[in-house]
Amino acid sequence: MVTPYAPYRDGIAAYAVQEVRRRRAAGEDLEVLSPFPSAAHHHIRLGGVAGMAKLAAMAGRYDRLVIQFFPEMIFGRTRTGAERLAIWTALAGITKLVPTELRIHEVQYQPMREHASERRAAHRVFDQAAEITVHTAQERQELADAAGLSPMRIKLLDHGTNFAAHSRMDQAEARSLLGLPPDDKVLLCIGFLQAHKGFDRAIQAFLRLDPDGASLHVVGDVRVYHPELEAHARTLAMLAELSPKVHLHRRFVGDAEFDTWLQAADTVVLPYREIWSSGVVERAKLFETPVIAAAVGGIADQSSSITLIKNDGELMAAMARAVGAEAALVSEAEWTEGSSDYMSIQAEIRRRARTDDRPLEADPSPVQDRLADLEVLPMPHPISLKPWINQTKSLIGRATNWQIHPLVVNANESTTALRDAITLLEARVAALEDRREPPQS
Repeated sequence: MVTPYAPYRDGIAAYAVQEVRRRRAAGEDLEVLSPFPSAAHHHIRLGGVAGMAKLAAMAGRYDRLVIQFFPEMIFGRTRTGAERLAIWTALAGITKLVPTELRIHEVQYQPMREHASERRAAHRVFDQAAEITVHTAQERQELADAAGLSPMRIKLLDHGTNFAAHSRMDQAEARSLLGLPPDDKVLLCIGFLQAHKGFDRAIQAFLRLDPDGASLHVVGDVRVYHPELEAHARTLAMLAELSPKVHLHRRFVGDAEFDTWLQAADTVVLPYREIWSSGVVERAKLFETPVIAAAVGGIADQSSSITLIKNDGELMAAMARAVGAEAALVSEAEWTEGSSDYMSIQAEIRRRARTDDRPLEADPSPVQDRLADLEVLPMPHPISLKPWINQTKSLIGRATNWQIHPLVVNANESTTALRDAITLLEARVAALEDRREPPQS
């Protein structure tokens, strides 16, 4: 089996450990190959042509190959369409050499839709595979359409087939172990801290509700260190600080503690921006914990008991019902990026800065107007009508990116911090001016 593997911090690694355990218990002689340092039997750095060539050389030793397929592992370090085609070609050779099961966790559809050459290469791999499995009917149809396959060629495999509880206890015991109030209505967001999980939306909805006798707990950590992931984690921390009822438990939790949180919660909240299928939903089903989740990807196919939401208004209303609070419904808005994290944070900072019961409605200051003109710095891309210049610039970029990228990240974070500080300061000054008594005549 080719997969990330424990103790590597990854949802697919946790998924694979459970499948390996089940298959070995059934009598299969199974070895694991991982692209990352782990407890696997073998390690090959995938994500590039060289790694795929090494995998092809090793595959012939085995009777069957199972690949837990997702883009980061297969195409991780590729930068050009030619490299992607080379990897698809290597995969085609592997699927022809040894019976191969492709367990599809995620696929990048856009390259197949935009480039006929990639679509043909991907079709060849999928057509030659001994078995293709996905977790939801929607995933099956989307993959079939993108790769030019018959949906009947793709098998459905329940996401939770190999899942088993790592701990069993009642809610009171779980809350006691975690130090949670025994009588609170507890809402839970759990998993790796990534923007597509939408945990920030859950916090913002909870802040607007501000329900009595309820708390929201966000549990997890970034999967790997990356400036964008760290920036998002800081955004979550900033939002959580706006209410004593919101708690960010930033740490990686093991399997047993993960299940303990699910048993302690009244409701799990998963307002994903995008997802194929959710392992958290499957684990929540083990304990019959209610779930509120965004109607994206194949979530609707995972359970008929999920409360599905399509926009911020439905999210807030569902959370209000979960904690027994009354909320004014937000107008029907599409479940898209809507307002930026920055604007939401500013609104909450202004609310927090109030020194009386009146809202602040000060006009933007000249300083804020000037700050608004500061744009986020992008990393430059090699663009030229002459291909050899593009290649030269790309090589220079690879050699210097490790020096330039931290500077760009630092500049962008400094700009954001400056905006936040000035917004908070001016809001407090405006509030104090509003409260100042008029001079005596």
